This record gives sequence, C-alpha cells and structure tokens, in this order.
Amino acid sequence: MSWVDIRNPEQAKPWFAEQTPERQCLMASRGALRVIVATCAFSNPQRKMLMLACLRAALISSVFGSKNLPDPSSIRREAEAARAAIELAVSNAGRVAGHHSSPSEYIVAIGAAKAIGASAIAVFSPDDARLAFWAPLNGIDSEAIYDTVFSFCREDIAQGEGDLRNSPIWNGRNVPSSFAQRTQDWLSHIDNHTDWSFWHRWYKQMTNGTFQEWDLAIEVAKIPDEVWEGEDAVAKVAEAIREIEARRAEYFRHPDSVPELKQKKLLDHVRRLLESPDMTALAAEGAADILERAIAQYLKEALANCLPDALAHLEGVPSLFRRIATTVKSAERADAKEAKLAADVEALNAKIARLEADLRDARAKTVHGLFTQSALKAAGTAFGAGLVGSLGLAVSHFFGEWPSDLTLENFRGWTSDLGTAEPKPEAATLPPSYEA
Repeated sequence: MSWVDIRNPEQAKPWFAEQTPERQCLMASRGALRVIVATCAFSNPQRKMLMLACLRAALISSVFGSKNLPDPSSIRREAEAARAAIELAVSNAGRVAGHHSSPSEYIVAIGAAKAIGASAIAVFSPDDARLAFWAPLNGIDSEAIYDTVFSFCREDIAQGEGDLRNSPIWNGRNVPSSFAQRTQDWLSHIDNHTDWSFWHRWYKQMTNGTFQEWDLAIEVAKIPDEVWEGEDAVAKVAEAIREIEARRAEYFRHPDSVPELKQKKLLDHVRRLLESPDMTALAAEGAADILERAIAQYLKEALANCLPDALAHLEGVPSLFRRIATTVKSAERADAKEAKLAADVEALNAKIARLEADLRDARAKTVHGLFTQSALKAAGTAFGAGLVGSLGLAVSHFFGEWPSDLTLENFRGWTSDLGTAEPKPEAATLPPSYEA
C-alpha cells in the first residue's frame, strides 16, 4: 500500500472514496469508539441521553462494518435517527455546558459526539466515514496527544478488513494516558446500573476486538425510534434488549447442564423466594461478589483486559444477580415484584445457558496453544472448584433445582481442560509503545 497522509485532505479524501463501504464503516467505528469516552463530560440528564444516542450510533456503524448485515439500507432510517438524536442531545447539553465540565472537555465532547453521529451513516457517505475516523484528531489541543492518537489511525489504514474487524482499537496496547481518565469515568458511568449492562459488555468487547454477537447487535440497532426517546429512554432500551436476549435464548440448543424453566413451576418458586427476601437478596449479592472477585482476579493475574471468548457471557452474570437482589428488596406490589423476579430469573437462566453452550462448543475444539502460561494459571486459580461450586449452588437455588453432577458440566469440564492445556508460545519481543 502506498503511503497516505490522512492529515492531508487532498490525499485522504480520494483514498477513502476508493475503499469498500465495509472498510469505511470499520474505520469510522474504530474512530467513534476511541472518542466515545469523551461524551460523559456533561451533567445528568443531558449526559445519559447523549451517551445513549452515541452508543446507538457507534453500534450501527460497527454493524455496517461487520459484514453480517445483508442489506445496509435495512437500517438506514435507524442510522439517520441515531445521528439526529445526537444532534438534539448535543443541543440540549449545550444549554448547560460548562456547569459541570471544563470548556475544553465540553469542546472535545461536542466534537466527539458529532463525529460519532457521522459514523452511524458512514456506509452511505465516505465523507461521514472520514469525519468519524478523524474524530480522535478533532478538538485535541495537545501536540503529544495528537501524535499518539494519529499513530493508531495510521496503523488502521495499514490493516486489512479482517484485522480491523477483530483487533483492539488501541492495537493491543494500553489505553493512551491521555484517554485513561476519560475511559475510567466512562466505564464507571455505564457500570453503575443494570440498564447499561449490555452496553458495558458491548463496549469492552468492541474495544478489545472480541465482540461476536452480531445478530444480537443487529436486533438492537433495529429497536424502534420511540424506544430511544424520552427521559426514560435508557430504561426502555434496556428492557427491549432484555426481551431480545430472552427471545433469542429460545432459538439455540439448550445445554442439558442448565434446566429449562417451566412457567408455572417458576412462578411458584419465585413466591417461595420472596417469602425469605433477606436471605434471597443475600444469596444473590453473595454470588455476584464471588463472581466479580474471580473475574477481577483473572484479569489481573492473566495480564488480560477481557475474559476468554468462551467465558464472555460470564461477565454479565454478576449484574443479573444484583438485579435479582434489587427486585427482592424493592417496595413494589407483590404481584409486580413476582412478575419482575420471574423475568430476572429467566434472564439469568438464559445467560447461564448461553455460557454453558459457548463452553460446550469450546470443549469440542482444542484449547492447546490458545492461552499464555500466565492466563492458564490465572484461570485455574480464579475459576477453580470453589468458584464453580458456589456458582452451581447459586444458580440451582434460583432455578428451583437441586444441584446434580450435570450442573455447570461444561464450565467444570472446560476449567479441567485448561489444567492440562499446553500454553501458547510467548512472544519473543513486544511491539513498540506509542504511549504519549
């Protein structure tokens, strides 16, 4: 590939126009994901509306670039609506700009949001793809930060579509120091409520290059416009996503190691759980605590920034346990609480079934050479007998089943397989750092 100076419009514009629509969207999506963390600079409620609109737009651009969308025009209306929602949110946020954020942060956030809006319709316009791709370079007043981010944009141009689709947005290196605090603030904001749980998982997996649930992403992109509107939009979208996930859970081969819930039996069991609300909440919170500690321990000891693909669904399980505890402790009417808890248990069952199905599929393939020695050791420590046993007892309790030797069979088997797996060869050298 000949050298292209992306900072020179005379070179960049014709180069972008020659790329496939999928490649344009991949690059736009990566640009959007790099700067989306800047959009939490505003105060609530403006912040949550702007963040949701930006997440929708970034999701749409990633779907366009995934090659899983047979007809891009099928979500053109949604893409245009996402961009319009960002413009409205930016306008509303602008009225209170500077109240809770510095002027420079506000300027960067506005530029980032507009570029993310452009990414949503990048498939229809190379000009919009360029704007989104250039987003990390817009509003940067530090030459050192500019050069750091530019280095990653330049690397994107040199990569093929497959690599762009599956590589981390920071190309396997740490988040640049200039983005670290914004990223921490962003993750803290979307991790403090279960209504953001899908977006937390999607963002982390997209930035790590490990996201694979494209059929789910397409369905989320097609959620009707009215659901994304109003002050309660975050809750409405979260509920719509839960319904999509529950519906999708019905269309895959349910693993034998997870019981299928029968509605009448489930409602009877939910009533029994609510007869002991304190112990039920403690059981759910305890399971969440154990899982969160194990996940954090693995990430630290494995020197990894995400779980293995086979355990991707495990990341969403603690938030489901916490949702169960919240429901149990709520002051809602008995009938409303029963219905909500039944839905929570069904969501937990679907998540555990997906986890076991992924682990079942992973066990059918070799695990040799997939993980470093440190990752294998960390997995054995964090996801050992204590964790699997505790999780097995917890899910059986909430599913109304007595644990058996079939419970979490694939989780137990997969961790055992890792115990005898051959590590992958360690890299001889590390890639150069572009950290500012």
